[in-house]
Amino acid sequence: MHSRFRPFAGILAASLLAVCAQAGAVDSNSISVQFSLASLPSTITLCRDAGAIQVYGIDEEWVAAIDVDGNAATGDTSRGGVDALLVIATAQQSYPCSPTSASTASSLGAQLAVWDNTQQAYLPSAVSASVAVDLAAKTLTVSAPISGPLAKLSASSKVYVAAEAPYTNGAMGVQVAYDNTPALSPPTTVSDPAGDVQGCSGTCTPGASWYGLIDLVGVTLDTSQPLPMFGANTVYAEFDVASLPVSMSLCRFPETDSFADSSWTAFIDVDGNPNNGYQGIDAIVEVYTVLQQPTCAPNSLPLDQALQADAAHWDDGLQNFVQDTTLTAYADAATGKIFVQADRSAAPLVGLSAKSVVVLQSVGAYPMGMPGIPGAYDQVGPLPFGVQATAPSGNVQDCTSPCSPGAGWYGQIDLVGGSLHLQDEVFGGDFE
Repeated sequence: MHSRFRPFAGILAASLLAVCAQAGAVDSNSISVQFSLASLPSTITLCRDAGAIQVYGIDEEWVAAIDVDGNAATGDTSRGGVDALLVIATAQQSYPCSPTSASTASSLGAQLAVWDNTQQAYLPSAVSASVAVDLAAKTLTVSAPISGPLAKLSASSKVYVAAEAPYTNGAMGVQVAYDNTPALSPPTTVSDPAGDVQGCSGTCTPGASWYGLIDLVGVTLDTSQPLPMFGANTVYAEFDVASLPVSMSLCRFPETDSFADSSWTAFIDVDGNPNNGYQGIDAIVEVYTVLQQPTCAPNSLPLDQALQADAAHWDDGLQNFVQDTTLTAYADAATGKIFVQADRSAAPLVGLSAKSVVVLQSVGAYPMGMPGIPGAYDQVGPLPFGVQATAPSGNVQDCTSPCSPGAGWYGQIDLVGGSLHLQDEVFGGDFE
């Protein structure tokens, strides 16, 4: 049994009348909440309880209550600081009404609503939401773009998920039965025991036809791109390459020491002064394939498991780069993007500003017979901080046999663009 807020039932019912129930296009980054249910039949009963309809106007709803800023003192403080609601609900009914059988898929709508402090109420948002129904998997999924009221969604945001249904319980009047989860943060998948609907008595029983619709057995929260780990201070080092494999080949050419098959590095002149650091470079953010040992044999890993990352700063005393922190690298084979998030407020990036400059470089290790040279490489920049660059493909340098444009690993070091930018800020011109 989980602690929970006051019921949300009916809070958005009137606003859902005109909402399309079909899934639609979403922005480049979106959030989705999947409700796994004990039961999801192809038809449901609308106006199954006229008394409940008179009070709430709907039969069932599924809610993802989002504390966007992770602050319980802002937003709807009566519900733990919720700033926005992603809601799926059955079609609005008007009292008086009679029970009617209807297609489940065509009877659901979705809405994103935002807490308004002035009116102390949730108001419909201009940001669209969509719902997808999978009867075989017994899941409902609501999705919305991470923009507008959700633009500042981050790894510190909290999401409370619930399924609810109002019903009439004799002399006790209209009550709300519900199943819910504790606070979650995407990406995550959690299971929930079946048969644990709360606030259920009288006419609400596990045998009721609608009980399974609000009996959560699992929840999946996900975003199409990883959420910023450091809020507004999140810096992205992005490497755009000609192609990325779904599975990364490793130990292509065993060497005499531990090595990475490929790497992608942002060399950053943080203070914009070429006389400081190592040849002007004050910090580096590097992504590299899992280190291999000299005794390794060819192997492979799924792309999302094959990459590591870290950040380092130049130490004048040691005359070397010193690692500050490990980071998490992300990659998307479909778009050919590799990126890593770092904290602008932490060393070595605390001084990033309009004066900062970055050079992006990729390297692919292979035996060249030339001591001291790590392999083939490509480079983009120097670029101002916050500017997105594009570059031609097929121009990898120091690439001789066995390196060639036909090599399976060539595309992953063939840089075609990239940037170093803050969360949601890529500038085409001067950076303010």
